[in-house]
Amino acid sequence: MPNHSIFLKRALLFFWSAWFTLVFATNLADGARALGLLPEEWAFASGNFRFVTETTARYAAPKWLNALLFAGVVVWEGIATILFCRAFWAYRDRQMGRQRAYLAMIVSLLLWAAFLIVDEAFIAYAVEGTHFRLLIATLVTVLVMELLPE
Repeated sequence: MPNHSIFLKRALLFFWSAWFTLVFATNLADGARALGLLPEEWAFASGNFRFVTETTARYAAPKWLNALLFAGVVVWEGIATILFCRAFWAYRDRQMGRQRAYLAMIVSLLLWAAFLIVDEAFIAYAVEGTHFRLLIATLVTVLVMELLPE
């Protein structure tokens, strides 16, 4: 008989793997578009680089700082993508893949926490709710992974 709780846990890890893959890819494309490597009309791009520059304009942040902030987020998302993919492939039960799953979720939680702090610092209240919901969704995943019996 299949173990449905393990299937659910793996499905959650797959969801986060797929979601982070798309987020990483659209932000990477947006960065390439900002560098002029892709045409401005390239559709598969997040638009987040422009959002970063609009958000940091409050403090007259230089262009290099915006690029550094955006690149840091893209790298962080790339790391989360790799960690979630590795966790999905490795997870078979609490013994196999648990450490990888927790590492991926910690990296994700730290990303959302960092976004929430930056949202407050730059008074970016319009996106703070989204980042808070992603933090909560990741915490719910942690709870499912830990509390759902196998």
